[in-house]
Amino acid sequence: MTPRERQWRSTDRQKAAYRNNFKPVFMRALEDQIQPLYQKVEEVSDIRDIEVPPLDNGPIEAAYKKLYMVTAVDYAKAKRRQWKKSFVKQSEDEIFEDLIMENILTYLELHAGETIVAAGDTSVILIQKLLKTLIPEILDQGIGGGEAQTMLRDQIQSQWHQMKYFRTERIVRTEVNRASNWGGLEGTKSLGVAMDKVWLSAFAGESRDEHMAADGQKVDLYEPFEVWGEQLQYPGDPAGSPANVINCLCGIYEQLK
Repeated sequence: MTPRERQWRSTDRQKAAYRNNFKPVFMRALEDQIQPLYQKVEEVSDIRDIEVPPLDNGPIEAAYKKLYMVTAVDYAKAKRRQWKKSFVKQSEDEIFEDLIMENILTYLELHAGETIVAAGDTSVILIQKLLKTLIPEILDQGIGGGEAQTMLRDQIQSQWHQMKYFRTERIVRTEVNRASNWGGLEGTKSLGVAMDKVWLSAFAGESRDEHMAADGQKVDLYEPFEVWGEQLQYPGDPAGSPANVINCLCGIYEQLK
């Protein structure tokens, strides 16, 4: 194992704890999101009349906010502590905490909205496909009325459980990495010290070739990396295309100029 691989594995172990903590949060959020569908199933007398109702994106939004308020804040504080003895006065810490909270809310307002809407749209598409498959199967068995409603609800719950598991894995993996990299960068910037940042590729079997090629790329703290033809301030930057940022596990670290 190379020194850089050890460095990445050390940082990823820390992030893994956050991923594990937030998986159940997003599992519950995705389940709560489709509660209006279950209510709709109970209301119709004929399951052929079911249309996907507006879903509740509130639980997803709350889960995203919680993830960033915990992960980004922790990483911002950790990066600040890393350099604090050399550059930061103790009295400035309280001001920083207020600022990072403000920055997170602004970040979420700018970037999380589209992600949350996309999560809702994905749920609708998946449910439509489920209904298109399940309803004919139930009717082909000659089942109708309340029994058909019960069977449909049970089968939706069973298949949705599998779907939300894989979706949760992708969401949490992406967002924990994004929040930790962004938060750590904000903590470093708060020092007001001239630094460079360095891309640390994820030494994992599924890592993108383009991300491995970026390993060791060094730029000014405020300048973007050039990765896969796109400019990213940090791994997972929402400015990148989905193919470039979803499921990314790369990290960054800073160096004094």
